[in-house]
Amino acid sequence: MSRVFWRRLLVTAISLVVGLSLAEGIRRLFFPQSNGWILFCLLGILAAALGLFLDLRLAAVFPGPFPPSEEIQTDLLQLNRELEERASLHQSELARLNVELTLQIARHQQAEDTARLNEERFRNLADNIQEGLSIVENGKMVYMNERVCEIFGKCPEGDLRQRVRDFATPEEAARINALLTRKSPPELQYWIRRPDGKLRCIREHYSTVRSEEGRRLFIVTSDVTERAQAYQNLEQAVGDRTRELSTVLEISQRIASTLELEPLLNLILDQIASIIPYSGAAIYTLEENSRLKVAAYQLPNLPHLAPSLSLPLEHAGRFRPVVTEKRVIIIEDVRGEPPLAQAHKSAGLAVPSALFQHSHSWIGIPLLLRGEVMGLLSLTHEQPGYYTETHTRLAQAVSHQIAVAIENARLYEQAQDLATLGERNRIARELHDSVTQLLYGISLLSTAASHSANKGNVHQAQENLTEIKDNALQALQEMRLLILELNPPLLQKHGLAAALKASLESIESRAGLETELHTDGVERLPRAIEPDVYRIAMEALNNLVRYARAKKVTVDLQTRSDWIILDIRDNGVGFDIERVRDGGGMGIHNMEQRAKRLGGRLEISSRPGEGTRIKAEIPLLGHSTENSDWTRTSAENAEKSN
Repeated sequence: MSRVFWRRLLVTAISLVVGLSLAEGIRRLFFPQSNGWILFCLLGILAAALGLFLDLRLAAVFPGPFPPSEEIQTDLLQLNRELEERASLHQSELARLNVELTLQIARHQQAEDTARLNEERFRNLADNIQEGLSIVENGKMVYMNERVCEIFGKCPEGDLRQRVRDFATPEEAARINALLTRKSPPELQYWIRRPDGKLRCIREHYSTVRSEEGRRLFIVTSDVTERAQAYQNLEQAVGDRTRELSTVLEISQRIASTLELEPLLNLILDQIASIIPYSGAAIYTLEENSRLKVAAYQLPNLPHLAPSLSLPLEHAGRFRPVVTEKRVIIIEDVRGEPPLAQAHKSAGLAVPSALFQHSHSWIGIPLLLRGEVMGLLSLTHEQPGYYTETHTRLAQAVSHQIAVAIENARLYEQAQDLATLGERNRIARELHDSVTQLLYGISLLSTAASHSANKGNVHQAQENLTEIKDNALQALQEMRLLILELNPPLLQKHGLAAALKASLESIESRAGLETELHTDGVERLPRAIEPDVYRIAMEALNNLVRYARAKKVTVDLQTRSDWIILDIRDNGVGFDIERVRDGGGMGIHNMEQRAKRLGGRLEISSRPGEGTRIKAEIPLLGHSTENSDWTRTSAENAEKSN
């Protein structure tokens, strides 16, 4: 029998069994009371027929026999081999993945060990460094070393703003809060008050790290109190030094600005007080008779006694070695030095105890200039042992300026004496050249008139008397001009402008000249230059009256850029400047010397037949305007002139 028969038989049997089972199920479901044999048989037959039909149809669709069993075994073997190969590949991949996973686990374990070791090292390092280290995460303190607590006196909490609120001084807190509203600085330095009340200066450096977990702030805190105090001390030292240098510079400028010794020295004493505190001060000048004379002082206890102090150098007690040995002497307590008061008494002075009532420390500084002692600077202080080497250094710097002021005053006094002598000689020459000659002429004419009268020559005698009258009037005019030049009362009382106006009116009435005066609002000049400027003007006007034969003279007095300008012009006959200068006449040399002595200059322009112009320019800068009623400032005059 063929395989097809057996296959069909098997399919039919299976279909029959399935059909019978299906029929039994239907009977029990729908007809439970009947025995259902007929239906059972019909369904069984129907199922067998259906199975056979299906087998036939499959055979028609898939003709041919089933593959032999060897092929099936071959396919199964091939499939098995493929499955084994794939299993082998998967096992290799699983082994590789297992190795990688093992390595990753090892690396992770190593990383954890390294992190743990680094954290231990970090904590050990953070706990042993001199700076404080804090870590704030999302506004909460997560770590700080012990140094932070040592610096602040207790462990701070929270972020920077809370730290500032808890520890910073009120002034520093206000400053830092104002700063934080504008920006987040990388570092801050501020003063804190610790719980124990001590003030400390700290510097903090801030570094922010942002991550997915939030914001982490690292704060490195250092105690810089010593450095801050050193910087403050340095700033104070620089400020003190700057003030000292400014004082010395101002003293130098004052010395260059005035030659009046007493007010200058009193001003210097006022300025010394800003760098060397004192309760009493005095400046002594060493006179030619080897006596120490008070030139300026500030003694609040005895304001009227000090000017009478003058003592011989040999009885000057502690003052003496300052002058003779040219060295600074410091006495820690004057009350403990009775020889000082005894020395004053031995010099014939009644020095009461009130002189040292509020004084203990004393320092004496020689006033040296080119190795020569010009005097002595004396300072006292109510605190014993107050003066130190620092005060000595400052006092020596100022003492040189005082010596220069004294020397300048002496030179100025000598120059004034020489000028007075020169003025006397000039007056003598003026009298000889003008008034004396006129008086001598009057004497001769009176003799001639007497002889003519004795001879009965009345006409000749009348002519002689007329000449005597003319000479007497001219001599009187010369004397008036000379007296007006020497001692003009209006100059002292009302100033240069009023004196020039009066002089021009006098010249106009006597000489018949037309005069003009333009003062540009200037009434008075500094006392140190006003007399010399007036004498320059009078010298020029006298020469004009005598020699110019002018009909008009114009005088301009004005200030321009800190200069006083005197400009005198006439329309006279003029003269040859070089010839007159070589001859030494017309007072040109005197006018030039006066202008030069005042630091100014004199310009003369003239030609025969073209009139004369004399222009004097005198600097106002450097001359004190004290005790003068100079009503116009140089700035106002400059503005007006422009």
